[in-house]
Amino acid sequence: ENMIIIYDFDGTLTPYSLPQYEIIKKCGYDDNKLIERIKNEINANNSLNLYQAYFKCYVDILKEHNIELNMDSICLGVDKTRFNKSVEEYFNRMQFSKTGIKHYIITSGIKEYVKRTSIGSLVNDIYGVTFKRDGEKITEIDFLVTDKKKVDIIKEIAQENSNKNIVYLGDGLTDADAFEYVHSISGKSIFMMANNDAIENYKKLKKQGIIDEGFDADFSEGSDLDNFLKVLINF
Repeated sequence: ENMIIIYDFDGTLTPYSLPQYEIIKKCGYDDNKLIERIKNEINANNSLNLYQAYFKCYVDILKEHNIELNMDSICLGVDKTRFNKSVEEYFNRMQFSKTGIKHYIITSGIKEYVKRTSIGSLVNDIYGVTFKRDGEKITEIDFLVTDKKKVDIIKEIAQENSNKNIVYLGDGLTDADAFEYVHSISGKSIFMMANNDAIENYKKLKKQGIIDEGFDADFSEGSDLDNFLKVLINF
């Protein structure tokens, strides 16, 4: 039976736990300033969850700077996306034709952005935030990926493939629901550690008993992660 590997994007495949959108940086927002604004948004409007608040701020910031909301402005700088060690080489090496593994990315970031990165064409499918459009212009958010939504998407992928042989790679507390679900169906929950925060979060989730393995975010051939996956797929 073929294996399915599902990856979170930010912090798992990239070194940053928050999506890095160049268009937002152009508007003078670094991570800290953006987080501050999102917190204020949630305080001002209690009915918003973190993801709704994030994208409301995102859209508002672009409007305030008179930047047209279209895919080209949103995907600015996508060619400069930095990945964790050997990620691109890993996806080339682990292609379905060679390994029988299907690869899916589930991101709380923007689907089109991930699709346009160098690994976008190397995976079977990408689930992420999508927008409603009027021609080229983006009018509003169509689909948001929340922590709970990730579980629904994993169930959908499993059903589509009539497959319960699932591995999930994540890097933070926002992956807890996904880890817990995959662990509960006898899949493998793998925690990727790209920074010090991740190590703390790993310890918290490990205590909850929903993590099967934890590895440094190193995807190169012969790494701990690589060796573990090869045993799993009898490669």
